Amino acid sequence: MYHSTLKKLVYRTILTTVLIIGIRIYQSVAQPRFGGFLQLDKRFVIGGDSTYIDDFYNRFRFELKDPISSRLYFVSSLDLRFYDFPNPKSLTDLEQRNSDFPYELSIWEAFIDVYGFLFDNLDLRIGKQRIAWGKADKLNPTDNLNPNDFSDLIHFTDMVPSWAIKGSWYFGEQRLTGVWLPGITPILLPHKGSELFLGDSESFNDALHLPNHTPNNSMFAFQLDGSIDKWDYTLNYFNGFDDIPLPTRLILNHASSTQPEIKMEFPRMQVIGIDLASDLHGVGVWTDAGLFIPKKVELITEINEVVTRRESELRHTPYLKFTLGGDYNFSNGYYLNAQWMHGFYTQRGAGALNDYLVTKIEKKLRNDDLLISFTNSLEIKDWKTMGEGLLPELTYQGIDNFEAGVGAFIVTGTPGTLLQRWEELDQLYVKFRVDF
Repeated sequence: MYHSTLKKLVYRTILTTVLIIGIRIYQSVAQPRFGGFLQLDKRFVIGGDSTYIDDFYNRFRFELKDPISSRLYFVSSLDLRFYDFPNPKSLTDLEQRNSDFPYELSIWEAFIDVYGFLFDNLDLRIGKQRIAWGKADKLNPTDNLNPNDFSDLIHFTDMVPSWAIKGSWYFGEQRLTGVWLPGITPILLPHKGSELFLGDSESFNDALHLPNHTPNNSMFAFQLDGSIDKWDYTLNYFNGFDDIPLPTRLILNHASSTQPEIKMEFPRMQVIGIDLASDLHGVGVWTDAGLFIPKKVELITEINEVVTRRESELRHTPYLKFTLGGDYNFSNGYYLNAQWMHGFYTQRGAGALNDYLVTKIEKKLRNDDLLISFTNSLEIKDWKTMGEGLLPELTYQGIDNFEAGVGAFIVTGTPGTLLQRWEELDQLYVKFRVDF
């Protein structure tokens, strides 16, 4: 047994040495750039009847960027989310390392940039990529090409890259972009927390139906951007699917002891958008607006294999989502960011859009080593139905490429608001991040 262990150690040492030498040779020839970050999080949930340490993930990102030539560029990144608490269910699980240390590994981005494809002013990007549209600060109603990443309530505005082909045609001071996506990528929800965004689903056995992988179900978009005087603008159009599902069929069987079944599908939609941004005497201002044109969705109720009711889950009537905002750096070192968002990501239909007023104040202290920030999110359905989220945070930034932070996420709300569903997840957190 001793010799077997020694052999394994030798083999691993040799393999590691060969890999390091190979990377060094590759670096000297192709001069790629490696980077990424490691972020360690710990969340203490203080809402509800008890306090506990949440089994929240840590994150490691490894990225490779390789300028293969003056006209060819390659980017690839791995995203590893790993958890601190073991999750074995049986003695057999104790034989598996990933049951003791659960993790989720995925390709985050992987794309090729081709400059001057066929024509000098035509660039292509092919592969899994993040396509960020909109001028607002993260609250963008026209940013519809990538799905929402709701896995972290504190950073619910994050997005997940999708596979796409993007072409950009430059002419004068303007750019025309066309995007084709072969299929929909659904939203990423929190662990055991779909009801936080989509409402109660524990009472049903849900069945999710993705669109068939056919050319007719692929998605496409166009965007024209440029500048007029001091204003930057974009005009865009998206035709595809909403990445958030809707219930389409409720099945009840009184003779069965199983839970009711609910079938969910992703509705088709079109979005016509306009984005504007400028700097007016030191004040940054922006507005994003998207006119959503959904395809009608019906919810069919079936009892004992007999359809008893049809009701509209989403009407064909167009509705408008928008964000207005601005920011300013004061001479005394304070930074203010304020945005008014009409319609959250999960809200659809003209009569179902709440308003959100999000303000953020930041101040740097001790020669910029400390950053104090306070974010307030106010949800308004009407003046009697409201919710509020508070996010104070203190971050240490005194060492290059390193951050250490502590903060809190406190939520209150009345029934009928999105934030009311989050009340029992009030939390304190600490985080550490190193970028390399």
